[in-house]
Amino acid sequence: IEAGASVVVTGADTPGPVQVAGEKGVYGVGYDSRNACDVDPEHCLTTPYWNWGPIYAQIISSMMDGSYVGGDQYFDVDSGGLGLLGFMDGQEPMAGVPEEVIPQVQELLSQMQAGEFTRFDVFTGPINNNKGEEVVPAGESLTQSDLEGIDADLGATLGRDGCTFCMSWLAEGIVPDAEIPQ
Repeated sequence: IEAGASVVVTGADTPGPVQVAGEKGVYGVGYDSRNACDVDPEHCLTTPYWNWGPIYAQIISSMMDGSYVGGDQYFDVDSGGLGLLGFMDGQEPMAGVPEEVIPQVQELLSQMQAGEFTRFDVFTGPINNNKGEEVVPAGESLTQSDLEGIDADLGATLGRDGCTFCMSWLAEGIVPDAEIPQ
């Protein structure tokens, strides 16, 4: 915030960053909790959250029909297992969301719900880091291992490919002087 950020985003399951954003007079985006905006609705833009019912139903159904395979499980928006506060059916966008952004988010969310746009499409190059350097070339996409920073050694242990682009950088638009501690 001191470096000029106007929105605080977290990847931790806590409303803390939303609360601090409000205290500092900037906006926040919660994570993994439909209730994350409750701490400061005026300064919270949205929060992605899990809708576990459809996910549990899919897992139990696959166990019952014998098709379940153990391992990492990932669910995209089209599974019905994910929500975006203020943009799901029957919800109103939070007060701080700019009017011109609302239809853009609704359109992209609709594409995601239809399976036409996935979490990997967001991470298709060209992508520059916050220093303006290209980190993902045009036409290339990050993989799950890239998003998780799974290197080749850990990938071999887990039985999957390691990362190619290894997301250990901040994307363009993030405060230019910010760095991820190594």
